[in-house]
Amino acid sequence: MATSHTRQRPASRRPAFCVGKPRGVLHPRVQAVGPEHFGIVCCDCAKARSKFFLADFYGRVLVPPTTVAHNRPDLDAAVAQVRAAFATHQIQDSLVAIERTGRYHRHIQRAFAAAGFETRIIHPFVTKQYRQPVDPGNKTDDTDLSAIHRATVTGCALLEATRDKAWTTLQLVIRHRRDLVRKGAALNCQIRDHLEAALPGYAACFDKLWESAIPWHLLHHFPTAAQFRGAGLTTICQSLQQAGIRFQKPTVRTVLEWAERAAAGDVAADLHRRIALALYDDRQRKTLERHAKRGHPRLVWTREAGTSQVSLAN
Repeated sequence: MATSHTRQRPASRRPAFCVGKPRGVLHPRVQAVGPEHFGIVCCDCAKARSKFFLADFYGRVLVPPTTVAHNRPDLDAAVAQVRAAFATHQIQDSLVAIERTGRYHRHIQRAFAAAGFETRIIHPFVTKQYRQPVDPGNKTDDTDLSAIHRATVTGCALLEATRDKAWTTLQLVIRHRRDLVRKGAALNCQIRDHLEAALPGYAACFDKLWESAIPWHLLHHFPTAAQFRGAGLTTICQSLQQAGIRFQKPTVRTVLEWAERAAAGDVAADLHRRIALALYDDRQRKTLERHAKRGHPRLVWTREAGTSQVSLAN
């Protein structure tokens, strides 16, 4: 007789705390010192100044909402004020919860981190969700600070990974180059648009519009199709030779054939031409910055004793 075996499912690995995110859990520390001895510094940041207050885990305000400007004396004074409140109210453990605001929250974060405080970051969307049920339609710095405190207590203020200089450098270089490529592509579209408005069909005379110096030299010296026709083959070739630009006569003949049957330009055609040239100069600068090997930062990646290092060198 066949016997049936019931497959036992492995026990689910449930975290010790299911409410907050792992990087936001603080309850073991609160239990260790007691809620009334655990301080939470909440910071609502702006561009030139921020506002903070200190409360214990229960929400009892120990330092009322205080404005601090983003300069060294005021930041040092804020840290000293918090330390004095810790001593007065016997705060044994603490953290600083800072609402992320572009790059402006970094001033507060660096100041408290340098003073030895644990800093955590809270997303503005979280602040909004914890503010609206209690203070609907009333968005002030003070109500935001209260919302930050409530979100921190529930584990929504998260620890950030330590910022490594090597990785940050690599990230900045990659993003900067990608940004240059994106802006260069946008400039290509803008230049072609202005060229078509100024000299319809001119850009089509060149197979390699961006790699050749010929079209841009001619644009500087012969602004209209009529001037191309008036100059003729000999004058145009002499102009290119004097500028030291290599060319082939068939290319110049193609331009002259276009000039013979070119359509009229748009209104303010000369301004379109000057804008196209200005944008081309901008494109050239970005291209040089992207490809330069001397005089511009370049990435150097080295490995020593099992560690990686990224640096910028000229």
